[in-house]
Amino acid sequence: MRQSAVATPHPAAAAAARDILLRGGNAIDAAVGAMLACCVATPGAVGLGGYGGSLVACLATGARTVAVDFDSHAPLAYRPELFGSLQQRYELGHLSITVPAVVAGLELALTRFGTLSWAAVSEPAIVLAEKGLPVTALLRQQLDDWAKKADATSQRALFPSSTVPEIGTTWQQPDMARLLRRLSQQGPGAFYHGDIPQMIVRQVRAGGGILAEEDFERYQPEVVEPLAIDYRGMRVLTPPPPSGGLTSLQILKVLEQFELSNLEPWGAEYFHLFAEAAKQSWQDRAVYFGDPDVRPIPIDKLLSDESAKEKATQIHKNNVLRFPVSTSRSPQHTANIVVADAEGNVVSVTATQGYLYGSTVVIDGLGLVMGHGMSRFDLAEGSPNAPAPGKRMFHNMAPMILLTADGRPWAAVGLPGGPKIVTVTAQLVVSLVDFKVAPILAVSAPRVHVEADEPIAVSATMPERVIEELRTIGHTVSRGQNVGGLPNEIGGKANAIVIDPSTHDVLAASQAGEAAAVTIDMTQ
Repeated sequence: MRQSAVATPHPAAAAAARDILLRGGNAIDAAVGAMLACCVATPGAVGLGGYGGSLVACLATGARTVAVDFDSHAPLAYRPELFGSLQQRYELGHLSITVPAVVAGLELALTRFGTLSWAAVSEPAIVLAEKGLPVTALLRQQLDDWAKKADATSQRALFPSSTVPEIGTTWQQPDMARLLRRLSQQGPGAFYHGDIPQMIVRQVRAGGGILAEEDFERYQPEVVEPLAIDYRGMRVLTPPPPSGGLTSLQILKVLEQFELSNLEPWGAEYFHLFAEAAKQSWQDRAVYFGDPDVRPIPIDKLLSDESAKEKATQIHKNNVLRFPVSTSRSPQHTANIVVADAEGNVVSVTATQGYLYGSTVVIDGLGLVMGHGMSRFDLAEGSPNAPAPGKRMFHNMAPMILLTADGRPWAAVGLPGGPKIVTVTAQLVVSLVDFKVAPILAVSAPRVHVEADEPIAVSATMPERVIEELRTIGHTVSRGQNVGGLPNEIGGKANAIVIDPSTHDVLAASQAGEAAAVTIDMTQ
């Protein structure tokens, strides 16, 4: 390939990735550097204190496909009686904090599959933290929302004056810059051993949390085999559980039983088929999905042709399925990066704080926003995703890559959006493969989301004609989303990259805007 490309949620992340690629880094280097830049530019969505993420990649050397699981674990000191019956203790504050996994996950990916040092790929993030970034209206609103929930120590830790900066001013993060600089000099292992975890644990424990230094010392991300299915001649790959892409693959397996290319793109008949496939696939999450090390998940059965065909037979044009499963909350506060380099490496990586600013706790002296991994457990009795000491939490992140039949990388997609990540990821694949559209159309096309029962939520861009046809079929339809993401969209801002198999030209698109996705001519 003569071109490299990157799609991100923020122009600063795209600039970081572009700089790294032009300095000779590969796609993994660029993805790690871009994610570190996001930790500075979008700290409410992702940060060094985030609870985790997952990555999937196709590597040019040996045509290997790999995944990295960097999900967090419940603290070893977890006991349900410490939390009582209050869901809020799992979602906000010091008890909600689990061991931060983002640094370890990015380090593992870089060490095993990158070509540059941590110091080299973290430099753009360090410069961004030192020089600062402009405070937009959106950033100011998010910081105001955080400040209403944060304790006094956290407010001072992020803003020494305890005052949120005004719109149009420059927000510098000197403590975060020093932390990043220290990790560049000492190596990211310093985040898990020594006085950095001691500082974190001291403040978390003082606030009533249960995180311990042993949790840091024992934490290890893993390189794992991706899940994979064949979909209309393409090989579709995503990280395995506890990541959420298994459901995306299930939906695609059901949809493959129908000739979607013969339907109107993003028309009522397609969305009906999609919604009914999603409802049925979603049921398996409540029954099976959690930490597979604790309770095995029958992946082969769930991705079998028999299961897909059985679900397809339940879908009829004038029949709307309903299931008694509650709908999940769906925040958008997560970051996805997709990169393709000129050597043929392709990667999609997603990482998160959880909800906006995670636990809301910020570590004094480090400027470190702490994620809230405990919020991702399910407190329902008998749930496979129930919390337990040292257990990984099931999550929705579903970065995805697509290969041609002969194993060459063809596309990469990803987005934030809580449970909507799962359904929208499958829709991005359909748009690229079945409807054969360019990435810019794939990320901006109308979407639906449904988990169990009606109504189905649809993008504001969906034509009224299509909505009326869905209602005629029997669906209850609502426009937009009331939790997570832009109110007129379903899910968060999506990214997509497609490589032309013949010309090797690369197209990249991000809903975050033109500056957030760039294509680089590597011959110049």
